Amino acid sequence: MRQREMFVIAIALSILAGFLTGLFLWNYFREYDAPVLASVAEPTSTLPNPAVSTVMPTITPTPTATNAPQLRARLSHYWPAWGPPNCIGINWDGVTCASLLTDSKQWQHWSYYADKQSTACPKEFKLGTIFRIEGYGDYKCVDRGGAINILPDGTFFLDLMTPHIPYIKGGEVVRDQYSPMGSYAVNVSIVKN
Repeated sequence: MRQREMFVIAIALSILAGFLTGLFLWNYFREYDAPVLASVAEPTSTLPNPAVSTVMPTITPTPTATNAPQLRARLSHYWPAWGPPNCIGINWDGVTCASLLTDSKQWQHWSYYADKQSTACPKEFKLGTIFRIEGYGDYKCVDRGGAINILPDGTFFLDLMTPHIPYIKGGEVVRDQYSPMGSYAVNVSIVKN
């Protein structure tokens, strides 16, 4: 190779290294910039490495009761005790989260729903809707979220209220602009709406 070609390759590799470093730092600070209670450590583990898919089939969700899995959801998680963004800022006093949630029948402090397999779901589904997550269990929608939407590929987020990253043995992990750190993509059915 000539010296000029080597120089161009060196510049290209430097630009690529800078871009990857910037992407890593952006994801790191975006993910861990929220305050965390000292007594409750936020998990730092990453998802296991099952098959990774970046292309999701286009499925149009139909929020009607069914026993057959016909919907695809991406699992995420949140824990209000960690504070923002897990607890909306106006309900956070710097130590505790005072969020009230509802299953459409009763309003309760978030901790009431914490051990009841609860989730935030998109506004297209009624509060109180129970989703059966294949390989994981039944979760009742008691909350909403600004990023809990139906996505262009037809999948939608179910943001499980738990301090632990959801784990589906052998599950499909999707990484794209909506799930840059990876989300399990699972079949769900509506048990009750």
